Amino acid sequence: MTNGILMDVEAEVSKVEKSGSKDLSVVKLITLDGTNINLEVPHSLLQLKEGEKIRLVISTDPNIERDVNGLLLCTIYSVEKIKSGKEERTFVYGSIGGLQARMEGKGLHKKFKMGDKVYLGIKLL
Repeated sequence: MTNGILMDVEAEVSKVEKSGSKDLSVVKLITLDGTNINLEVPHSLLQLKEGEKIRLVISTDPNIERDVNGLLLCTIYSVEKIKSGKEERTFVYGSIGGLQARMEGKGLHKKFKMGDKVYLGIKLL
């Protein structure tokens, strides 16, 4: 992918849960390719609702800001590839200024490395 874009996918908000803090929600997303993404999101940035469709852009370039409703800087701190028989899944964990980001899907270890700094852009559809 060009311009530093690592992922550019449509997703549905499958669940929104209250976090330990009254100003945060844990947003669970499912992309069309089956990747599961959990993000802790401050209410001041976005208030997503179950069933909403979004576009998620993950990039090394912050210039995606003009195309999104919310932009988060995330530092990747763990990439785990788990293989069970023929099934292979990758878990990617990140920190958004202390807030948690987690992705689970196939082949993510090819896109993300520990220590990467990436921008998560969320666009409401």
